[in-house]
Amino acid sequence: MAIPRVFISSTCYDLKHIRENLKYFVKTIGYEPVLSDDGDVYYGVDQHTHDACLKEVETCQLFILIIGGRYGGEHKDKEGSITNNEYREAIKNNIPVFALVESAVHSDHHTYLTNKKTNPDIFEQINYPSIDNIKIFGFVDEVRKNSLNNAIVPFNDFSDMESYLKKQWAGMMYDLLAERSRNDSAKVTNRLIDDLTIATKKSEELIKVLLRMTNTEQLEVEDKITKIELLAKARSFPNLIETLFDSLSFSAWTVDDLPDPTEKVHWYDFLLATNDFEITKDVEDGKETYYLFDKVSTYIELGAEIDAKKDEPMFREIQSAYDALKQVSPDIKKTIFEELIFNF
Repeated sequence: MAIPRVFISSTCYDLKHIRENLKYFVKTIGYEPVLSDDGDVYYGVDQHTHDACLKEVETCQLFILIIGGRYGGEHKDKEGSITNNEYREAIKNNIPVFALVESAVHSDHHTYLTNKKTNPDIFEQINYPSIDNIKIFGFVDEVRKNSLNNAIVPFNDFSDMESYLKKQWAGMMYDLLAERSRNDSAKVTNRLIDDLTIATKKSEELIKVLLRMTNTEQLEVEDKITKIELLAKARSFPNLIETLFDSLSFSAWTVDDLPDPTEKVHWYDFLLATNDFEITKDVEDGKETYYLFDKVSTYIELGAEIDAKKDEPMFREIQSAYDALKQVSPDIKKTIFEELIFNF
């Protein structure tokens, strides 16, 4: 199972104990900490260590930035320190950044900003006891003034950091779950729009038929309307399947490579015959449950038997659309399937 990698960026020697505590905290969450001083960065034989650290940032999903009183070494090629450039690499790759600054540095930064306004000629010559290089304040400003992901929080000790990160990561998890819920709602909305489009096409076809009719063709009305209903229902089949899975596309090269729907009784038999779906059986406490998986491991539960849910409204509607698909002309069938062929 893949787990998030968390890059911990700071100067090493002055913040060694903080980094160690963070490493164990990240492990207890179940994530993988990445620290350059812990052998977690691969130093390629054709790379400078500075570049290797930046490259490693790209492989991580979360980034913790700790700003203390020591500026650290300058990057060999880029402007700013190694830590500065690790942070910029995270921002460039849209990696969520959680920035923390020592309280003493945070307090002196406030004094620095005040002096910058009131004593512009000498503010850089003033001694700020919490730092060894005034460029640290410039780095704090860089983080703070970023247009996105610009929160920067002071800390006194590791317990402050732990409390902050727990809350932030819990909030991030909530956002992910809420986004998933919004995506599900969007799927329903898209399906309604698709159904409305199909209904509109059906109405257009019906109007065309009615306009072309003469008195002698009245007996054919019911048959023509039935055919239009059948066509609309057949066209709804892909949309109905998409409501069950994240997406629907067949990996067949051409429509001719797809199975013939008339040879498969049930809609799930047809999906299985495309080789893009499979049915698995899970047994727990002696109870069997069948699942239908697509090629990206999205799945739906079928029940204690493969057709156990056949009378549920959604499954009944899908089967009805599939039965309609089997009855339409080969040309219409081909048109529907051409929209579902995956293009490599």
